[in-house]
Amino acid sequence: MINPASFSSALALSTSSVDWLTIFSNNLTNLTTQNGDALTSIGITELSFISLMCLVKMVVGWNTSGMTLSFYRHPVRAGDLTLFIVRLIVCMLMISYWVNPLPGASFGLNHLFSYLAQMIVKAFDQNALTTMQNIFATASNGTEWPSITEPAKILCYFVAKLILGFASAIVFMITISGYIFYAVCALFGPVFIPLYMSNTLRGKFFHYVDALLSFAMIRAVAAAFIFVWGGFFNAFITQTFNNNYSMDMWLNNLVPCLTIFVAFIINMLYIPSLTQAIFGGGAGMMGRMEASAAGFISGLTG
Repeated sequence: MINPASFSSALALSTSSVDWLTIFSNNLTNLTTQNGDALTSIGITELSFISLMCLVKMVVGWNTSGMTLSFYRHPVRAGDLTLFIVRLIVCMLMISYWVNPLPGASFGLNHLFSYLAQMIVKAFDQNALTTMQNIFATASNGTEWPSITEPAKILCYFVAKLILGFASAIVFMITISGYIFYAVCALFGPVFIPLYMSNTLRGKFFHYVDALLSFAMIRAVAAAFIFVWGGFFNAFITQTFNNNYSMDMWLNNLVPCLTIFVAFIINMLYIPSLTQAIFGGGAGMMGRMEASAAGFISGLTG
């Protein structure tokens, strides 16, 4: 027979005393900090090659565009050379400070957008996620295992535990996915920075920056959703249950609770798509995966 306590603990992440979100985020931050320069040597080699090609192209352009039949010398175009040197310096500085802390800061360029996202999260409420998880944990822990002679209440018990655990899992999944996608994307910075040198390839560099910003902002948009939904859930659960999570209360309010939680889960699954709509970038790749899950959930509840 299934142990109700084990089922609840496995299903509801919020009931755990371990703050897995903080542990994962700290581990990923340390990973990108310690291994962020893994591709630096490749980036330096790539920058040298692209700079050489750009310099050759510039010199050839000077000679071919100024060719005349009089064989007079033409002055060197200092503007083109200055622009080349400025871009080379910018690329070298970006590669150098990609992992190393910026002057006057405690983080490098690879954590710039992540730091910006953290500031946005603080502007909303950095404790909103903890508050929502506590709401789910309180409701889950307050729901007691019904008598074995009441099958309807047993079914209701598992449904209640399921929606509470699944809602908590979705919050965790969306938030931690933003960290993972950002960490993976940040590792490729030294490879894309040299592309800034070339007029032909510069668009790929800006696309990379756009994707990095988009992945970082998944966390910020999720914080905005949690900030709004957390206040709603707090009022909804307080007014509906009034700290009474008996199976009779769950049976009386199961339909509205199920509707609200399904709406919340589907809304959370569309956070990457909303992030892409607001900030652009590659968050939509993650959004397409969550959209498929949202369609599956809608099919089960429709």
